[in-house]
Amino acid sequence: MNTTFKALLSLLVLAAVLASCGTQTGPAEGSTEAATDQTEELSMEQTTESTEALTAADTGTVTEEPQTDEESTAPAATQLSNLTVEITQDKACISREPGSFPTLPYYGWPSVAVDENDVTYVVVSKRLLHIDPYGKVMLYKSYDRGMTWDEGTCILDTMLDDRDAGIVYMGNGRMLVTSFSHNSSLYVTNSTSSYVTWQSKVSATEKQRVFDMWNAATSVERTGCSSYIISTDYGKTWSERHLMPVTAPHGPSLLKDGSLMYLGVPKAPKLATGQDLASGVYCYISTDGGETFEQRSRVAIDASYGACEAYGIQLENGRIVATVRTGSFHTMIFYSEDNGYTWSEAKDLTYGAPAQLLQASNGVVIMTYSKRSNTTGQVVRFSYDNGDKWTRELYVSRPASSTDTDLGYPATAQYSDGSFITVYYQKWESDSKPSLMRTLWQFKQN
Repeated sequence: MNTTFKALLSLLVLAAVLASCGTQTGPAEGSTEAATDQTEELSMEQTTESTEALTAADTGTVTEEPQTDEESTAPAATQLSNLTVEITQDKACISREPGSFPTLPYYGWPSVAVDENDVTYVVVSKRLLHIDPYGKVMLYKSYDRGMTWDEGTCILDTMLDDRDAGIVYMGNGRMLVTSFSHNSSLYVTNSTSSYVTWQSKVSATEKQRVFDMWNAATSVERTGCSSYIISTDYGKTWSERHLMPVTAPHGPSLLKDGSLMYLGVPKAPKLATGQDLASGVYCYISTDGGETFEQRSRVAIDASYGACEAYGIQLENGRIVATVRTGSFHTMIFYSEDNGYTWSEAKDLTYGAPAQLLQASNGVVIMTYSKRSNTTGQVVRFSYDNGDKWTRELYVSRPASSTDTDLGYPATAQYSDGSFITVYYQKWESDSKPSLMRTLWQFKQN
């Protein structure tokens, strides 16, 4: 019995060893871990921060820096690299109206939003010239993902030059549109000739009409300021103007908790709040859908940089990535890890501005901005690591003339099918004034 028992025990041990040897402990071919290894072997085109990024942008080169999963916390983006832009519908006009006064042929500084039904909303300033008192905010809608557009509706037209329209969609038909204007006195007598050029483009009767209107207005009505309006019915009707102490070309963005974050620089803050503000970028938060805003923090940026146009978004991991334009048309970048209460030091990223940001559904962060020298046009760059490093520039549109510099302020939004629309202002072919334009595109893996 003892011999038989020992023999059976030996057989059982041998069987267990054989079974163990037949079990695969490493990643099987085609498994997730194997795919991860393959992904890590791919090189990602990324530029380094600050001066290195600026050099890469100017020369068209990039720093190759492979990235492992441990180095990235971007949701759903860790398996992505070497993405490029595939244009699905080339640049086309959303609205174009060449001519002379009383036609307003100049479109500038647009923004874009997409609702839960893939309806596209584009806001823009329509006017006579780049600087004049005729600016008004127009809203254009598309119901087929940017292929065709309605005739547009004027949603804001004060006695001043309503310009730089921004938009944010909050859900269930609620949206907010921002704008700002200059003081009327700038258009009467000013040392900068561009402010008074409009006077030579209209009749003496029209010029006097404008002056009479300003003279009859209150001091508040004549004061340039930042403001916004709200719609709760998908842009059909709009509220009265709310004054805002700061301004930014693309307006606020939506945070993960549903509140609004408005990063901007001061614009007639005393008119809005009764208090002046020092220079810098300020973070304002609204927890009631834009009805009111409260100051959360200030980003101290040296006044010598001439910081003037900011924007920021909160990523899925909670980090806020923000940018601001400088006086030299560069973009600086900074971050907050605590919902905008404190901020990192702003550092120079690249030539080109102002930047708009979007985190795509796959986790990739998209930066969109324009370039007004060298090769002008509208560009995007991608980040696979929550905004620390950025790929080389990829053009979504270039003007007919490479010397055209009156263009830009592009903004990008994503549709439910994963494709994108980028809107911007740019001259159509040989026109003398820029139109409101768009390009449709999608990611493509290199």
